[in-house]
Amino acid sequence: MRINREHMNQKPKALDLFCCAGGAGMGLYRAGFDVTGVDLVRHKRYPFPFIQADALTVDLSGYDFIWASPVCQGYTAMRHAPGAKGEAHPKLIGPVRERLQATRVPWCIENVEEARWDMRDPMTLCGSMFGLGTQGCRLQRHRLFECSFPIERPECRHDDRPVIGVYGGHARRRAASAGGRGTRDVWEGGHKAAASEAMGIDWMTLEELSEAIPPAYAEYIGRAAIEHLSAMRMAAE
Repeated sequence: MRINREHMNQKPKALDLFCCAGGAGMGLYRAGFDVTGVDLVRHKRYPFPFIQADALTVDLSGYDFIWASPVCQGYTAMRHAPGAKGEAHPKLIGPVRERLQATRVPWCIENVEEARWDMRDPMTLCGSMFGLGTQGCRLQRHRLFECSFPIERPECRHDDRPVIGVYGGHARRRAASAGGRGTRDVWEGGHKAAASEAMGIDWMTLEELSEAIPPAYAEYIGRAAIEHLSAMRMAAE
């Protein structure tokens, strides 16, 4: 892998492809990266420098680490729901991987569990690993991560508390098995307050929260990426 020596005495630079409102970007920032986001649509609440561009054509040079969260609608189980348009969305994991591999810098691809068959040996992260939740409910929110570098894989810490699901612009109180809703969706402070606390995100709308990953996930991977970059530098000296 290539090392960007011009940045060795600066904070490492991360590119956040398909950045949306910045859940992953905030995690990478907390891990120690300077973050730049890329998306086709500008999200006014995105908290870092932003490039409005196509992730499949934007220049990837000059970064130490690249994160990509290709659109998930083509993979999610909800693509078959009445009125859904999942089948109209392209499956971009393969083309994105080809671009990232060509950069020769560390990278990570994130997507939903249903994308497993298009990913290579992905790692699952869960809110229970990071103590996420709110009002007596735990956040599960499984997501898959394909990383180009070695990373320790934690285990889920599910317990018998109800699960809070954040999707469709709502905070849903689901059964402990996470297979369905267990009680009425009534939250102290309302849906947005519950979703924000559970996700660890205080700058997004409910709709943006529904599409985001908790920053804790990207922070965990970002810290591992920085350790990997440090090892690469030491090996090159």
